[in-house]
Amino acid sequence: MKNYRHAKAKRPTERVSFYIALSICMMAVGFAVWTAYSTLSDTTDPSDNTYFSSLSTENAAVGQEMTGVTVEATETVTEPPTEEPTEEMTEPARKLVISETKPTEAKSANQNMGSDQLQAVLNVENSLIYPVKSGQVTKPYSEDAVYSKTLRDYRAHVGCDFAADEDENVYAMCDGTVSDISVSELYGVIIEVDCGDCYVYYCGLDSQLTVEKGQQLSTGDTIGTVAQIPCENEDEPHVHIEIRSGNRTIDPLSVIESDS
Repeated sequence: MKNYRHAKAKRPTERVSFYIALSICMMAVGFAVWTAYSTLSDTTDPSDNTYFSSLSTENAAVGQEMTGVTVEATETVTEPPTEEPTEEMTEPARKLVISETKPTEAKSANQNMGSDQLQAVLNVENSLIYPVKSGQVTKPYSEDAVYSKTLRDYRAHVGCDFAADEDENVYAMCDGTVSDISVSELYGVIIEVDCGDCYVYYCGLDSQLTVEKGQQLSTGDTIGTVAQIPCENEDEPHVHIEIRSGNRTIDPLSVIESDS
């Protein structure tokens, strides 16, 4: 009986010892876990500059390799753009210069006038007649810029306009050969006559012509009738005459019915 009581009296002490030992074990395990976690955190700490430096170096190397591959894969050769050919408006057998001579160009031409113009006039040995009965000049020859009511600008007028009614006959100003017949957007129907020492251009004729290319003409032959001149349709009805001798145009009045 005494032994039983003695044993029973010792049990609380044993229990306390057991719990103390258990607590120590748990603390040891917790410490071990904390130590392991701390070690792992120190290894991959974002604040560690060494870690980021090595990572950046590796990424840079990879980036360079990838950049080289990308450039090689996507590099294209850009050819210089080729200009589309612009289609310039050309007029058949166009030798008239009134629409092609700008005012500044006309003034420059005037600076070179003189002996060459006189020589061009002297080259025309035969006297020419007026192309229409009236013989009235409505707009004289001018290498200086003059105002165009139709085109509403200033330009050289290297021809001579002779007043005439529409459908009035136009006459050959000299003996010659019809060297060309063409249609111009600016001057309408144009007849070119080779007179040997000069070329005469009759502009603004009706499309119903009485001559054909290659036909021989005598002075005074009817070659057509007066019609509209698109680039001068704001003016009174007339026929536009241009004469070229050598490499330049000359005033038609300087060779009409004159031996000088």
